[in-house]
Amino acid sequence: MAITDIDKGPIQAPNIYTPPTGTGVGNLDTRIASIISNVLGFMTLIAGLAFLFYFIFGAINWITSAGDPKKLETARQTIMNALIGLVITVIAYPVLTLLSHFIGVELTNPLSLLNMFK
Repeated sequence: MAITDIDKGPIQAPNIYTPPTGTGVGNLDTRIASIISNVLGFMTLIAGLAFLFYFIFGAINWITSAGDPKKLETARQTIMNALIGLVITVIAYPVLTLLSHFIGVELTNPLSLLNMFK
């Protein structure tokens, strides 16, 4: 009797996935809060990509300026503006969190803000 002749029975994959219960759409407040959160995350991503683009653009202009003072100043200003935009993007969330602690309203949680207006 060879190993291939042994009946192993039905082969089943382990049940790792559990499908969601209910309709899966959630209530309106949860969906709106999720949309707001996703939009803010997307805007943060766009801000990061904009920084990268403008920083590289300014660096290329700096390299290709060939010592022209006006082109050097324009390139330096482009890089500086990119850095200022990055700093604003990075400190926005901690400042918002700090502000929410001072005024007692949870500004960083869109769902709690929506529930305040009910």
